[in-house]
Amino acid sequence: MKLHGTGRRLRLTAVAAALLLSLTACGTAGADTEPAASSAPAAPSATAEPAPPDTAPPTETPTAELAMDASTPVSVHIPALDRTADLIETGMRDDRRLEVPPDEEGSPASWYTGSPTPGERGASVLLGHVNSLSDESGVFYDLQSLELGDEVSVTREDGSVATFEIYQVESFAKDEFPTRAVYYPVTGAELRLITCDNLDGSTPDFPNNFVVFAELVSVA
Repeated sequence: MKLHGTGRRLRLTAVAAALLLSLTACGTAGADTEPAASSAPAAPSATAEPAPPDTAPPTETPTAELAMDASTPVSVHIPALDRTADLIETGMRDDRRLEVPPDEEGSPASWYTGSPTPGERGASVLLGHVNSLSDESGVFYDLQSLELGDEVSVTREDGSVATFEIYQVESFAKDEFPTRAVYYPVTGAELRLITCDNLDGSTPDFPNNFVVFAELVSVA
């Protein structure tokens, strides 16, 4: 059973809205992301530097006892989708916009280098495009079909594999993106998968972000 809530518990306060980081477009030219800067809810086009992770309290999510040393992720495997994809690294651009992976068909997903490596304590973030609503040309195509209890495995540069179990999946309007829940530190080792959602054909843009929340359950 999927946990698709309203996201109200995770919505940003006016202060937290100043640190918004969300995927603003998928499968469209020039897709990028950017923080929003304001002491009140701001338009997505504003920019600001995100707060250092140690300035924010942990969110109330399941606590994992497992944790691994840092190692760069190289690929992600999602058994429920029969999907394995390479991972590249993306970070923050000079203009303080969050980089996203290339949006051409067949492009890899990316690990956001401002987050811990998968398996480390904290919330590691992987970004990917949808690109198509009908086939696997987008690395995170059909991510919305994942259910609670499904697993996601990340192979790391040191040869180790971190396996995560999904405990929440939810779609959020981009102007209500739960920055605190997605990016801020957590006590265990967790993973976030982020893509775009809810394209209805009336515009070329996706109005929502779809987020998968998972916690580390095994290492190999």
